[in-house]
Amino acid sequence: MEALEGVLDDKKVSIPIYDEKKCLLFALGRNAMYAACKILGLRDDDEVLTPGFDCDSALHPFRVLNLKLKFFRSDYRTLAADIDDIKSKITSQTKLIHIINHFGMPQPWEKLLILKREAGIPILEDNAYSLFSEVNGRLFGTFGDVATFSLRKNLPLIDGGLLRVNDPKYDLKAFEKEGGYCYSNEYFEFLRLAARNTRLYTFMRYGLKRLFPVSEAPPPLYSENEAGYPAWPARDVIGKEFSCDYLRPMSGLARKQLDRFTREDFVEIGEKKRYFYKWLSMKLKDIEGIEVLWPELPDGVVPFCVSCLFNSKRDIFLKILRRKYEVMAWPTLSKMVLGRLDDFPEVKLLGKKLLQINLPADKVRSPYFGKQMESIVMDITNLSNGIPLDN
Repeated sequence: MEALEGVLDDKKVSIPIYDEKKCLLFALGRNAMYAACKILGLRDDDEVLTPGFDCDSALHPFRVLNLKLKFFRSDYRTLAADIDDIKSKITSQTKLIHIINHFGMPQPWEKLLILKREAGIPILEDNAYSLFSEVNGRLFGTFGDVATFSLRKNLPLIDGGLLRVNDPKYDLKAFEKEGGYCYSNEYFEFLRLAARNTRLYTFMRYGLKRLFPVSEAPPPLYSENEAGYPAWPARDVIGKEFSCDYLRPMSGLARKQLDRFTREDFVEIGEKKRYFYKWLSMKLKDIEGIEVLWPELPDGVVPFCVSCLFNSKRDIFLKILRRKYEVMAWPTLSKMVLGRLDDFPEVKLLGKKLLQINLPADKVRSPYFGKQMESIVMDITNLSNGIPLDN
């Protein structure tokens, strides 16, 4: 067995969920998911139950391992996994249940853990956008047999993913490293992060769009167009950043960035995110045509974003607000789900109406972030009232 070079030197990691005896660091959350599947011993044609509401790129580790994907339903208001639907789809070939804690919000873990015991099927707990949360005093990442995180989505890092193995019967280090040399664009990413709050960032984005069209944000489902779904050249394409090395470790530069964070930093980030979430939810809930999902923030939850349903013209709001703010309409759906939208009405509804206002960890601590939140509320209010924005 070849050692996982570069992922075991983790003495300084201060993320609360991190335990050096249970965790490994990778470049991407997808690398961590791939490692989780290898540790669990999944083989060709094993079945994985996974939510229909998920990003196409999150399915890449399953696809490269030639696993059979079977999708289950979720509640459109809470994104909670439909336990009954999962039960109805379990077969003798089902070897993994993939559960996502969406955007810092918890799943019905009490019921899911009962299901796991009854079915004898391990759970992969996916926390791609849920690094900081806990529920009933229990940290996200401690519920599944294995758990993964995308650190780069939650912190200003050029790359970063994390795997945590909770069940001691799975050997964290006893699997073979695959792949070899990997071209890394980490220094381009470093420049992007360094420039994100300057005019240079706008220039860089324009240049990237011209040179690499797929660098533009992916399109969601059309909000008011029933004919098909948007073309997207990168949909379901397994990119070089993952395929070059399925067990690609976190880069040295990302480790240096991560080492600068302390436990106190994470506490402050959590407090700021909760504060702005509550403030934004209160301001947005009174705007006609907008419904805030999770209007009441549960104790212990640290949200990634404020998720809203726009009853009409979501695409127009998204296009205009993207020019000034960090907003998104997640996810980039796979063709495997897009071809079966009638089977997943929650995916169709969310795909056409969901818009999210992100609360970036590096920005919520800025003294200017409050002004930006006031500005986006004013812009949304004006757009809702048919008042064009000055650009």
